[in-house]
Amino acid sequence: MIDIALGFRNADGEMLNELVHCLDFMNGLPFFKAYKAHTWETLKIGSGQKILDVACGIEFDVIEMAIRFPSADFWGLDSSEGFLEIAKSRAGNLTNVKFLQGNGDRHPLPLPENEFDGVRIDRSLQHMKDPHSAIKEMVRVTRPEGHLVAAEPDWETFVLYNGDLDIGAKLAKQFKGSIRNPYVGRELGMIFTKCGVVNPQCNIHAFCTTDFKCATVVFDLARVRDRCIQLGILRSEDAHRWWLASEEASERGIFFASLNIVEFSGVIS
Repeated sequence: MIDIALGFRNADGEMLNELVHCLDFMNGLPFFKAYKAHTWETLKIGSGQKILDVACGIEFDVIEMAIRFPSADFWGLDSSEGFLEIAKSRAGNLTNVKFLQGNGDRHPLPLPENEFDGVRIDRSLQHMKDPHSAIKEMVRVTRPEGHLVAAEPDWETFVLYNGDLDIGAKLAKQFKGSIRNPYVGRELGMIFTKCGVVNPQCNIHAFCTTDFKCATVVFDLARVRDRCIQLGILRSEDAHRWWLASEEASERGIFFASLNIVEFSGVIS
């Protein structure tokens, strides 16, 4: 049994449709729309510029940026054929969007040096084998004085609470354990500096919800629960009790789930 976090390491695998559903759900939430828009503004996008979105997924960001900034050109790069097919379909007749298949986790990227005025990556370094190399390549393809922005979760800040500290903590720990780089959010500033990005700026975007149904989609809680039972971390009856208690707490508006998204931005020297 694999969960959403593991599924993103091979997006063209058996979980493709579920990954798309999860991404669409999150992209529709006000929190995700707001922090994504902040990263777009951080790129300082101007007329005639070229912007690259690495590990772009189903292209929500590329398409929204292309609509918001029609005088700039946007490139979306992803390793998943399935994601790119969906993205091309959704982009429709947008003329300032281009797609490229490539793996942001491997170097070099299939792109020349100093090609883009701005480059971004969003919640993808957490799944990559070598985040440092990915950022280094993003720097390479960005022009001097261009902008770089990355937004990644810090999974140590992941909290689930319905009145029971113990079971929520065990579920959160199990999910964190399936993330390849659970602390990359807090590491971004250090990685940026080592890769030659100057003037680093940090913003924290705190996702929180009292809606248990929302949390079950964002954090794939049904699979996490079942995995904990399978591994003997939780007894089935305890997991079932926690689930019912979470539904009840949600109805009363006192269920709580949260996670910090760390955004670092900087300039290429």
